[in-house]
This record gives sequence, structure tokens and C-alpha cells, in this order.
Amino acid sequence: MRKILCAIALVVLVTPAFAADKFAGTWKLNTQKSTGPSTPTAEQLVSTGDGTDRLIAVSGKAPDGSPIMTKFSVPMQGGTGKIIDAVPFTSVKSKPFKDTSEEFMFMIDGKPVMQIHSVLSSDGKVMTATRKVMGGPVKPGTYTDVWEKQ
Repeated sequence: MRKILCAIALVVLVTPAFAADKFAGTWKLNTQKSTGPSTPTAEQLVSTGDGTDRLIAVSGKAPDGSPIMTKFSVPMQGGTGKIIDAVPFTSVKSKPFKDTSEEFMFMIDGKPVMQIHSVLSSDGKVMTATRKVMGGPVKPGTYTDVWEKQ
């Protein structure tokens, strides 16, 4: 009986580490369904994870035609991440990832300037991200970005 309980405990503890990351993959911004004061004209997001951290890279074009390039990593259990290439952001934090939602806070010199809360559709093919911009280089306001999995 003890061996059975140990085996069950092991499965319960290890299975989440191997669960599929529903946010992983390549996503394309649907500019027709996205809203906000300055929605990019084109954008692609690539999300990869190793079970411990998630690496996110976003590239595209801003409404004025200038390039967008953001790259950062965050711990999937929540906490302070690492800015790799996300000018002008100096730091990023994440809340613990859930099965169908994630949240990030970007800061400049310790001051929060943008919060992103993303939710997956039930089929996992659409990600809706609500961005609340409080300052920084993007016009303050609330944006809704609709991403489609490629």
C-alpha cells in the first residue's frame, strides 16, 4: 500500500512539469480584431518554455512603421524575470502561470508602466491580451490584442 501511495504522489508531483504549455508556439496579431490607441500594424509573438522559465520574443511594426522588438524571460512560477531586449523596459515580473491565463508587469526603473493579462480561448487557438499602459513610450490607455496561434 505504501508503494502505491508513493507512486501516486510521484505522478501527481511530476505530471504538471510535463503538461503541455498552452501558450507555447508562434502567434500572429490579428490587427482587425485588436483595439487601442496605437495598435501595431503587424506583430508576431514566439513563446517557448522549459518547464521553469518562459522565453517570449515579439517582433513587428509600430503604427508609425518603426520596428518592434521585445524579448524577455520570466519564471513560470511567478516572480522577477529578465529583460533581454525590450527597450525601454528595465524589468518584468510575472504572476504564477495558470492553465489558460498569464500576467506580466513591465517597469522602467522600478515604476510600473504596462500590465498585460492574457487569456486563452477554450480551444487554445486564440489568445486575448488586455494591455493597460500607464506610461513609457506607448500612449497610455487600455488595448486589446487578439493573437491567433499559427
